[in-house]
Amino acid sequence: MDTSPPGFEERRVRTARRFGRIGLISTLLYLFLVPVPLFLDAVRPEFVVVMVLLYVAGFGLHLWRIRELMRSLGTPAAPWFTVTASAVGLAVTVVGLGSGALGFTWSLLGGVLLGDVVGGRRARTTAIWVVAASVLTAGLGWWATGLIYPLDPDSQGFRVFSVGLAVTYVGGMWILDVERLWWLKAVIDIDGSRRTAAELATARERLRLADDLHDILGHALEVVAFKSELAARLSDHERARAEMEDVQRVARESLTEVRALVRDTRSIDLVTELAGARAVLESSGITLVVRGDPTTVGPTARTVLGRVLREAMTNVLRHAEPSHCTIEIVADGGARLVVVNDGALPADGADPGTGLASLERYLDEHAGRLAAGPSGDGTFRIDASLPAGAR
Repeated sequence: MDTSPPGFEERRVRTARRFGRIGLISTLLYLFLVPVPLFLDAVRPEFVVVMVLLYVAGFGLHLWRIRELMRSLGTPAAPWFTVTASAVGLAVTVVGLGSGALGFTWSLLGGVLLGDVVGGRRARTTAIWVVAASVLTAGLGWWATGLIYPLDPDSQGFRVFSVGLAVTYVGGMWILDVERLWWLKAVIDIDGSRRTAAELATARERLRLADDLHDILGHALEVVAFKSELAARLSDHERARAEMEDVQRVARESLTEVRALVRDTRSIDLVTELAGARAVLESSGITLVVRGDPTTVGPTARTVLGRVLREAMTNVLRHAEPSHCTIEIVADGGARLVVVNDGALPADGADPGTGLASLERYLDEHAGRLAAGPSGDGTFRIDASLPAGAR
């Protein structure tokens, strides 16, 4: 059970996003260390302008790629960017190795640009790019460092160290960049899923409220209309008055149920609904036969089947001209309610309403089953069943 305080998830997502952006900023800070050899006079004079141009181009490409990924995380790089960033990254790495003793630092930029290229691509494609970049860095880097350490045996160890470090930067630096972007994308995706789930839960709750209002007002208005019409036709003033008093009672009870629905305290009970159905049908001259005892049904099933019976009675009053109605209640392991009435009117293409559809959804939520439809003998049958232990 989630016991997090209100707003906790939102704060956690904001924090995760903040750390993701901090990670990207830290990568940019690493890149500011790349041109350090320029300030230590560790770059041969003829390479200064070339290295500055390559550095500016690579840094600009990386910023452009970050901006693109912030708009749409996980999007593979465009072909023009792939070609340009690959060329600049390889050039800054190889030329940097040949520019001076600390030339391996330039390979940091090459590794970051490699991450920009492989970001959003499949694992196999990424592996191919990383292996190819590492091999090219090793081969061309060895050739480039040979321009600084041609044949001096004492310098070969540092040459191996310089090339090896460059290969490590190119082959490993991309992981930091891609991992941070992937992590940030995962956080945003999870946040989006959480928001979607919340919206779905809200829509589901609205649908539940709409179904409940349909049950309350639809049934009540049908009873009010029926009893008002009956009272208007009666010549016995005392009986007409009794019918209108029933109308008042139904209206007040419906208002109470609507208020309880707003407070989410409304309960429907099969015993109560059966008593109401008996009173309504008998007052209209419809013969009612009840088989089974509603008190033998479990509390959850009594609530669920009580709603089914209410909708069934609404359909009897609205969509039929019955003279006979049978209600059967079975409590054997699970629970079952069968309502059959005659006088079913033929379908005329009119809107059948939403009552049965909402009932079917309601029973699905409780692992139940609903079968409803006309029979060949002119009757209409509603059959609702719940398994044992339904919640």
